[in-house]
Amino acid sequence: MLIGVVLVLASVLGTWFIVRQAAQTTRVWAAAHVLVPGTVLAEGDLTATEVSLPGNAGAYLSAHDAAPIGSTVLRSVGAGELVPAGQLGSQEQLQGRLLSLDLSESLPQAVTAGSRVDIWAADSDAETVEPKEILSGIDVVNADHSAGGFAQASGARLEVFVPTDKLSQILAAQASGHRISAVSVPAATTEAMP
Repeated sequence: MLIGVVLVLASVLGTWFIVRQAAQTTRVWAAAHVLVPGTVLAEGDLTATEVSLPGNAGAYLSAHDAAPIGSTVLRSVGAGELVPAGQLGSQEQLQGRLLSLDLSESLPQAVTAGSRVDIWAADSDAETVEPKEILSGIDVVNADHSAGGFAQASGARLEVFVPTDKLSQILAAQASGHRISAVSVPAATTEAMP
């Protein structure tokens, strides 16, 4: 009988401990809206939220500490997403530059600030040459869907964050008069920027 009582108590205590652990939350900072690379954090960019982060709470910014106002966003963080500590730094740590692209074709409406796109280029003088992907999964900082280029009815303008080691490829394509197009990367398949 004593053994049975001990087993029941152990079971009750074990269940209580598991439920208590599962109910524990951590207060961390989340993005109040889309944060794109190069953004210098200001008041209103972050919001405190309670989440359950067993084991990896240290990877995110604790809201028990002051908001990191003045820090620079190094990679895109979606609206409502928790802000990883490694995504913030200084302007000197940015591994890329902002670039404006005039596109030869219209953009999908889903492409907005915070989206990711692949950039393709095609030789405008040779219709038989296959287009070539020159940038993959880059962050969109701003998208103007109505900005058709000079003497063309369609088109758009994108501001994108291009990794430093990829700048020469896109600049060469622009300089040689290639037709530049952007292809939306669906959010479900978006991977980390190279």
